[in-house]
Amino acid sequence: MLSIAQLNALADKINAAINLPFVDESTEKQLITGVLQQLNGILTTLLTTEQLSAIGDANKGIEMNEAAKNSLQSDLMKKLSSHLNTSLLSGALGSNLSKIIAETLVNAMQKGNKL
Repeated sequence: MLSIAQLNALADKINAAINLPFVDESTEKQLITGVLQQLNGILTTLLTTEQLSAIGDANKGIEMNEAAKNSLQSDLMKKLSSHLNTSLLSGALGSNLSKIIAETLVNAMQKGNKL
């Protein structure tokens, strides 16, 4: 599971990447946080213990080549799309949200990075 600080960091990154029309930034962040709370509950079923550990510790990062990184991102994005309820967000933004989360988490897993 992600810590509160990690969830906030992830929410900030997502909030910076998406823009919901007619919704102010603080409301956007609340909507994103609601989705991320779902994520935290299922993350342990989607990622290995090693991957979860690497997200929070730059020294424990996982070294992966570009093909492995892209494969993990794609796989995680598909899993997230099927598990997260993004009904409060429009279809395109909901799909984009899974992509942003997958990319951010996989980048955080790499050696030298953290969330």
